[in-house]
Amino acid sequence: MKIRDMGEFQFIRSIAEGCHFSTQDLIRGIGDDCAVIGPYGERVLLVTTDQLLEGVHFLGGHVPHEQLGQKAVAVNLSDVAAMGGEPRHLFLSLAIPENSRVEELHAFYRGVKAMCRHYGVNLLGGDTSRSLGGLLINVTVIGQGLEEEILYRDGARPGDRIYVTGTLGDSAGGLRLHTGRWQAEEPEASFLKAAHHRPVPFVEAGRFIARSRAATAMIDLSDGVASDLGHVCEASGVGARILYDNLPVSDELRKIAEANGEDAKSLALRGGEDYRLLFTVPLERAQDFQVRFEREGPCEIFLIGTVTEEPGIRVVRKGGEEEPLSARGFDHFG
Repeated sequence: MKIRDMGEFQFIRSIAEGCHFSTQDLIRGIGDDCAVIGPYGERVLLVTTDQLLEGVHFLGGHVPHEQLGQKAVAVNLSDVAAMGGEPRHLFLSLAIPENSRVEELHAFYRGVKAMCRHYGVNLLGGDTSRSLGGLLINVTVIGQGLEEEILYRDGARPGDRIYVTGTLGDSAGGLRLHTGRWQAEEPEASFLKAAHHRPVPFVEAGRFIARSRAATAMIDLSDGVASDLGHVCEASGVGARILYDNLPVSDELRKIAEANGEDAKSLALRGGEDYRLLFTVPLERAQDFQVRFEREGPCEIFLIGTVTEEPGIRVVRKGGEEEPLSARGFDHFG
């Protein structure tokens, strides 16, 4: 069997067994947005790592290096946000083609440092080596949080309401513009391109949700609603119904998608790299939580569906018509 036949997530499941040789100071390992280590008093450590490879995660020559540095940090801070934690320290390793310009690398680090400064994260070190191919970026972030506030993927229960923090599909639209699949006028084109190159980690929203202690599960939307909600459903042993008309899309995405003959809400379901937070709240707490978030929260939230006892994800369209949704988003080997 080749890995492209297995797919990214089935491969991860195939290697997960037998990875933990000691349970001391280990709360959660493979299977969530961060590993959770501790507790140390009331707090735990959150550790996540991610990589960006030229030609796979970004197109060389299409992304300003400073923005690439910002994105490399943002996608890792988003993992800590998805656990309700606070990012504190960062390690950065690069494999660099030998003909890379030093000025571009300095611009990349300006982006990294600007993002770290904004979120109060220390850049503590890493490693550099030569790449025989494109630029390879590897980031590891260490965060922390109160043990009782940490949110996992496996806590969703039937009846829970499903929310997201912000509009969906903008990054996928930006990628279509960069690859020439779509054409668009300004300023809408720049809006979508920025959504793809400069994602915003919802750290403040993640902390607000965690402190409320109302949510039951949370994940960040790196691979798309279809895929990432699928991870929550699988971990929690539940299903979900998504209200198609409730999927929030920006005016910019709607306008450009229509002009290019596509449905914006379809991108909202399957498009990756939005880095919004998707979380669940019990029905009996949902209304109070939503009122409080609208009054005090750092961003907009949108109700997009309900957790069900029946397995699988179904999309409910106008008029109550339902159809199954395969839990597939971006898969490196799919």
